[in-house]
Amino acid sequence: MKGIGILLITWVLLALILNILGMLQLVSMVITLPLLFLSLFAACYFFTRKRTYKGTKKPTR
Repeated sequence: MKGIGILLITWVLLALILNILGMLQLVSMVITLPLLFLSLFAACYFFTRKRTYKGTKKPTR
């Protein structure tokens, strides 16, 4: 799981750098903005989801 977290952080940083290059008009903003949004969304989803064990349900009669 730690490898996925490190990968997401690097993906966000890469998207942020590309977005800065997009603001300098070196890369198209049409490409960088959705990439930045998707990377931030994936990172927020991964780091905020609950990882709890709910156990097994008791059988009902």
